[in-house]
Amino acid sequence: MSSESENSGFEFLKKKISGERGFNCSYYKESILKRRIDSRMRRTEIDSYKDYVSLLDRSPQEYNALIDTLTVNVTEFFRNPLVFKAMEEVIIPNLLFYKKIQSRKVIRVWSAGCASGEEPYSVAILFKEFLGDEIDDYVFFVTATDIDDNILDKAREGIYTADQMKNVTKERLDNYFNEVAGKYQVKDSIKKYVKFRHHDVISGEETHYFDLILCRNLLIYLSRGVQDEIFERFLRSLNPYGYLVIGKSETLTPEAAKRFELIDLCERIYRKPP
Repeated sequence: MSSESENSGFEFLKKKISGERGFNCSYYKESILKRRIDSRMRRTEIDSYKDYVSLLDRSPQEYNALIDTLTVNVTEFFRNPLVFKAMEEVIIPNLLFYKKIQSRKVIRVWSAGCASGEEPYSVAILFKEFLGDEIDDYVFFVTATDIDDNILDKAREGIYTADQMKNVTKERLDNYFNEVAGKYQVKDSIKKYVKFRHHDVISGEETHYFDLILCRNLLIYLSRGVQDEIFERFLRSLNPYGYLVIGKSETLTPEAAKRFELIDLCERIYRKPP
């Protein structure tokens, strides 16, 4: 394959992934992106981008395997710390401001595709720290959903390895976790705010009146058409001025971008208009 043909094939593949899955290739260094794609091509014994594109068209399984390779999906507390910093400095203060104006004491958060639970527990810790003892003056809870019952059982147990805790400060470790045989278990004082349940974000029943929805690193596994449906669901599920946070390598569909207000492009934070 000529260098020019190889480059055009690579560019076409990037546009395909972006157009069909909403994967933001610009978030990654080109050399890293190319290396990860090439690793999947070697596994499938394909040596041209054109042929690999044809395989992706035939095999949803390979498409998802590629996305897995590109994202190097990891689960850990406070993953992408700048997102949680934005929650502390922007989202939570603004939500509480609106609650005060409305004289409402209910705060509902949805962690969609919560996997083993690090994200919803991280969110609960932030609200607990921000509100302190006043948190119990509110009806506050995080609904954490996933389609994998086994991983939900693990999330309810709330026991994690040191690797999953690398973004957790010593103060937070002391305040919110118990050490158990070299691992860390979430204390009941945080667990009580998180409710795990089985739910399919695509076809499950709709729930409403959320103030914050986090759906990070799930949408890139789905087609743009399905993403549009999910964004519409999220829009209906959010209260006015409610926030949506998606993964850093994800993008809104063009239609969804018309419906949500952009709050922070870098951290992928959006808001439902009033």
